[in-house]
Amino acid sequence: MIRYSDKSNIEEYPSLYDTFELGDRVKRIYKDKKGNSRIYKGIVLAIDNKGVEIYWDTKDGRYRPVDMDIAFTHCQIEEIYNGKENYGPIEKE
Repeated sequence: MIRYSDKSNIEEYPSLYDTFELGDRVKRIYKDKKGNSRIYKGIVLAIDNKGVEIYWDTKDGRYRPVDMDIAFTHCQIEEIYNGKENYGPIEKE
C-alpha cells in the first residue's frame, strides 16, 4: 500500500513498526534472468523508520546451505514494499 503526501508529493509507506516485529520470520523471492526462482527466509533483527535488518538463514527450504550468497541485509523501506531488481518484496511468513 502506497500513500501520497499532499504537501511534498513524496511516497510514504506504512510504518515498518506496524508491519514487522523483532523476531518475525520473513521471506522474499529471487528470480534470475532465466526465470528460475529461489526463496530466501530469514528473521527480523532490527527495525527503524527507514528499513529493516534481516538475517537470512534459509534458501529453498535448506538451512544455511553452503552456496547461500547472502546472510545479513539492511533493506530500505521502498525495497521492502516494492522489491528491488530481481528480488520481490519482503513479506511476513
